Amino acid sequence: MKNVIFTLTLNPALDRFLYTNRLVQDDTVRIRQVRDYPAGKGIDVSRAINELDGHSVAISFLGGHNGREIEEMLDEEGVVYATVRSEFETRMNILVETDEGQYRMSLPGPRISEREIEKLCKTVDVLLREGDTLLLCGSVPEGVDPSIYRKICSNMKEKSVSVYLDSDKEPFAEGVKASPKGIKPNTHELQRLLGREVEDRTEEAVREVASKYSVEEILLTMGARGAMALVNGELYTVRVPKVPVKSAVGAGDSFLGAYCMHRESGASVEESLRMAGAASSAAVMTPGTELCRKEDVLELLSKVEVTLR
Repeated sequence: MKNVIFTLTLNPALDRFLYTNRLVQDDTVRIRQVRDYPAGKGIDVSRAINELDGHSVAISFLGGHNGREIEEMLDEEGVVYATVRSEFETRMNILVETDEGQYRMSLPGPRISEREIEKLCKTVDVLLREGDTLLLCGSVPEGVDPSIYRKICSNMKEKSVSVYLDSDKEPFAEGVKASPKGIKPNTHELQRLLGREVEDRTEEAVREVASKYSVEEILLTMGARGAMALVNGELYTVRVPKVPVKSAVGAGDSFLGAYCMHRESGASVEESLRMAGAASSAAVMTPGTELCRKEDVLELLSKVEVTLR
C-alpha cells in the first residue's frame, strides 16, 4: 500500500477576506467582494499537495458552521480530510484587503477539551502506518498543552512514521525535543527557538539546531531570499525568481508540501527543493489563501536555483 502524507492542524480557521478600496474612520466602508478560504497551516499544506496531484489527508478539529463550510470547500477542491469533530465553533480570521495594504484580525478560537484531545490522538494513531509521513503544523489552541507536538512526534516515531514540524514559540520549542525528522521554520521562528538574532550567521544557527535536537532536515524559508536547507549534514541554498506578489499567505506551507511530496515519491533533495521553491513563489502570485497553482509552479520550476554549498 502506498505511503501517505498526513497533516495535522490543531487550530484551523475560516479566513474571510473583505476587499475594499480603503478604510475610513467614522464612515461607512463599502466592501466590493467577500471571499472565504479554508485555513490553518496543515490544511494549507494538504491543499498545496492536492493541487500538485499528490496524495494527502488533512486531519483537524472542525466544529460549527465555520467547520462545515471548511469541509465543503475542501470537498470542492478534492482534498481528502479526516475531521475530529469539536463541539465548539471553528475560529474565523477577518482579513481586510485595501489598496494600501492588508489588515488581519484573528478572532478567538474554541477551548479544546481533554476528551477532544483524546479523540484526536486516537484518530492519528489509527490512521497512520509505518512508512507514512505526518506534518505537525501551526499553533496550538487554548486548552491544549504546548507539549502535544512532542508527545505525538514521540508516539509516531515508535511506529516508524516520518514527522515534520512547522510551528512556533513554545509548541515548536517542545516539539523539537522529540527530534522530528524535519522542521520548517522561517527566520523569525528560528530566532525565537534559539532565543537570539541570527543575522548573517544563519548557517551556524541551522547547524546548531540540527546538532542540538538531532534533526535530519531543516528547511529554513526566507521569503523573497529563497530558502536554506540542511539535509543529513549537507547545506543547500534555494534561490527563487522575482514574481508579482498578491498575498504572502501560504508560501511556506506550499514549500513544505511540495518538498515532502516529492521526497516521498523518491525525488532527490535537489529536485524536491527546486519544486518547493517554485511552489512557494507560485503561492505569492495568488490572492488570499488560494496557494500555488500547478501551472504557475511548472512555469517557475526552471527559474529556481538549488546549490549545494
